[in-house]
Amino acid sequence: MEGFSEVYRDTIHGAFLSLAKRHRRRSAKLFQEIGLSEGQPKVLDFLAIHDGCIQKDLATYCNIKPATVTSVLNGMEKAQLIYRKQNSDDKRIYNVYLTEEGKKRQREVQEIFRQIDEVCLQNFTREEREQAIYLLNKMYDNLGRGERRC
Repeated sequence: MEGFSEVYRDTIHGAFLSLAKRHRRRSAKLFQEIGLSEGQPKVLDFLAIHDGCIQKDLATYCNIKPATVTSVLNGMEKAQLIYRKQNSDDKRIYNVYLTEEGKKRQREVQEIFRQIDEVCLQNFTREEREQAIYLLNKMYDNLGRGERRC
């Protein structure tokens, strides 16, 4: 039996739902194979650019509740992917850093996403690849403008 998203694939809404569901399933399986749980790849990516940030910034960027960030970070610390260090200006705050193992896993995350991109875009010409990315970004920008009006 077809799910909702498969039935409505001729709409933007349905196409996004179908693609997102399949992408999430594929990436979750591959992340699990390298020992990462849901939420951890996004944290690794953010820390690769913002190493030493505070937990509040992670929660904001990852769009998850602070308590959830704490739980994710506890697991990552246990797996020796990150470490936390008390902030020198405010002892109530901890800065979060990637360990060498965390940096290695983040590179693996990037490779997984590169592989998934290749699968998604197989049989596309170079121009179609560029256009697909352009159109998705244009839709994103359009929705951002709509948020201000709503």
